[in-house]
Amino acid sequence: MTQHKETPPTIITLTLPTPEGGGIAPERATATLLIQRGELAHLRQFHYNGQMADLIVAIREAHDALGQIEDHPPIVPDLPEDKPKSTPKAKAKAAQKPSVDAVDEEPTIDIPLKKGTKAVKLSHLKIVSGETDAAAYRQAALIAGKLIDGKLWDGESPIRIDDVYAVEKRMKYLTDKDLSLFTLDDFVQVVTAPDAGEAAPEGIAAQTADSEADGLPAVNSAAIEGVAASSNGQRPDVESDPIALS
Repeated sequence: MTQHKETPPTIITLTLPTPEGGGIAPERATATLLIQRGELAHLRQFHYNGQMADLIVAIREAHDALGQIEDHPPIVPDLPEDKPKSTPKAKAKAAQKPSVDAVDEEPTIDIPLKKGTKAVKLSHLKIVSGETDAAAYRQAALIAGKLIDGKLWDGESPIRIDDVYAVEKRMKYLTDKDLSLFTLDDFVQVVTAPDAGEAAPEGIAAQTADSEADGLPAVNSAAIEGVAASSNGQRPDVESDPIALS
């Protein structure tokens, strides 16, 4: 035997202003009516100044509006599913794993090579005597590039240059093949381990700042051989003083 589904009751909730001083002021003469049947409902406001006729009209109009809603019920989209929260164990692993930025935050300088460039940590390239201005550090970058091209230095260990212009003169006419006859410490000081607590060289930072400020062009890596620089912008004496190859 088929059992008919019971029709849910109609619930009407009225919110009416309370008369004061024998009546309801016009700015307060607004009432609210909520009519509900099952899961559908209709809410409206209407003018009410204490007359029963206002209630009857409001209830009739609300009842008709609810019937239209039942004939054409609105489509309510499903709520998105909650994503599963990560477990405390997964959060702990994520917290323990250091980020790439936290592991290596030391700034680098691009050393010009014959083919491309190589990023070298600032603490790995320093001038310990002689001129240490921006021009000197640009020259130091050229020397470092020639040492890398000549397979004398890999750019991964710290080196110290005594006098960039003296070293440049000694290396000026040496080809990569000539450099293979020498060792790295023939030109620079080799540091076995980075100095503890040593700050990054100020000259490299000054070079970058000056290059950005005065619009200096990028170093041409193909012109490493024979390039000379000085602190006052003039070429030093073209004086060949290479290391004797005998």
